[in-house]
Amino acid sequence: MKQIRQVLPPRLIVFIGVFTCFCIDASAQVAFNCSKLLKQNIAVENQQEVLANFNKHADCLGLDSVDLRIYSDGPVLGTLLLGRIKAKGDGKITYGDISTFINNAKKDTGYTSVRNLVIAQMILEKRRFTPGNWESSLKYLKVVGMPDADMEAFHKYLLEKQEHHWTYRQLIVGYQMKREAEAPAKGN
Repeated sequence: MKQIRQVLPPRLIVFIGVFTCFCIDASAQVAFNCSKLLKQNIAVENQQEVLANFNKHADCLGLDSVDLRIYSDGPVLGTLLLGRIKAKGDGKITYGDISTFINNAKKDTGYTSVRNLVIAQMILEKRRFTPGNWESSLKYLKVVGMPDADMEAFHKYLLEKQEHHWTYRQLIVGYQMKREAEAPAKGN
C-alpha cells in the first residue's frame, strides 16, 4: 500500500476508490423477477400501469417491438384484457395469462400478415425518402396498401417534396391530403 501511495497522488486514489464502489453497486443490482410479474394479477382499472409493465418488461412476456406495437395499443390491450377476464370467469387475470394468450395468437396464420404490415409501417415511419431508396421502399408501400395505380403519381409527388427530407409516412399523409383536396375539383 505504501508503494501505491508513492506512485499515485492521493486524489487519484480517492477517485479510484469511489469509482470502484460505484461500479460494484451498479453491477450488484438485482435482475427483474419475470416469474413474479407473470403471476401478478392485472389491475384492469389501471391501464397506464399495465401498459408500462408491457413496455418495460416485454421480454418477460415474450414480446418484441413489433408485438408491442400490435398488442400494447390502449384499445387493443383493453379489449384483450376484458376478453380474457370473461373467458376465465373469475374476474382475475395475470400477466402470465395474457402472455400465454398473445404467444398462442402469434402462432395463428393471420398474425404473419399483421406483423408484416406493422413492420412495413415502422420502417416507413422512420425512413426518409431519397431517390436512391425508392426501389427498396416499393415493397413496404405495397404492404401498407398503396395502390399500384397510385405509385407513379406518388413517386412524382415524392420527387417534388424531396427537399423537405420527410419520412415516407409524412409523405403518404401529404399525398392523401393533396388527393382529397383535388377530388372535388375533378368532379366539377
